[in-house]
Amino acid sequence: MPRAIGANCRLLMLPETVYGTAPGSNWRRMPFLSCDLGAEQPLLDADVIGVGSNRDPAAPFLDTVTVAGQAVVPVDLINIGHWLRLLLGPPTTTGTTNFIHTFGSGAASLPSNAMEIGYPDVPSFDVCTGVRADTLEMDFTPTGAATATFGLLGQGSVRTGATSGGTPTSAAYTAFNKAQGSITRSGSALAQVTGARLTYANGMEAVRTIRADRRVDGVDPGIARCTGQITVRFENTTLLAQAQAGTSAEFALAFTIDANRSLTITLHEVYLALAKTPIEGPAGVEASFEFRAAFNATATRMMTAVLRNQQAGTEYA
Repeated sequence: MPRAIGANCRLLMLPETVYGTAPGSNWRRMPFLSCDLGAEQPLLDADVIGVGSNRDPAAPFLDTVTVAGQAVVPVDLINIGHWLRLLLGPPTTTGTTNFIHTFGSGAASLPSNAMEIGYPDVPSFDVCTGVRADTLEMDFTPTGAATATFGLLGQGSVRTGATSGGTPTSAAYTAFNKAQGSITRSGSALAQVTGARLTYANGMEAVRTIRADRRVDGVDPGIARCTGQITVRFENTTLLAQAQAGTSAEFALAFTIDANRSLTITLHEVYLALAKTPIEGPAGVEASFEFRAAFNATATRMMTAVLRNQQAGTEYA
């Protein structure tokens, strides 16, 4: 019997109409680098005295089910939109041939997806339902592949010996890379940036109630937060002055192939923590500024993600 290997594994995903209920139509096959989403049910010790004739323990028991994990995915032209929909909700789409999909933070309610992690070599197929995206982490550096890490929370998981995905559909794969990245501050290119990190969180809370199936009742969003870090060569005092003054500025982090194919994440009101400028030897001096984003009254949100591609709005509806 063949053993499961990652190269043959598959990740399928599709939005749910009813929370916690897997859809019956053909699912989407998603490119990914790694995924550890799945169900865990820990064993707890039963510290009962007097069951046996000596000090050996009584049988343990199963606790409640937790469905959680992370998916590391490439930042690509089409599929990343499905992950952003899961994280932020459906976008507002404009355009005809070239479409602009605008995702915004702070939505009152968020969608859920069903996800199937398939191990066809075994065969074994793990269908996780009621999956919502809690966090997004992205790194910006001068070189390498552009990737995003999504933290996921779900309601339930069922393993079967056959796929539930029907005949999966696949989108054309066009990847962004970090060499296509750029960072602007208040509309002007920010120079001398050696790296940046962005972390967005929906503040998801698993709602545990008394249920016969031991699953959570749902996953509710809390206060959204966006934090990160920008590291620059110490060439000027632009960021240092902003941190000292305690003022805010708009920052935009983007990957751009051309005018009609790009992903731009804009943080409309960013505050910087004061950073040291340490001298660590004869090489260049760098400063790392921690940042936090906040709600902006003009933009009516904290963060906007704009995806430009050639997919109609129904793709992410």
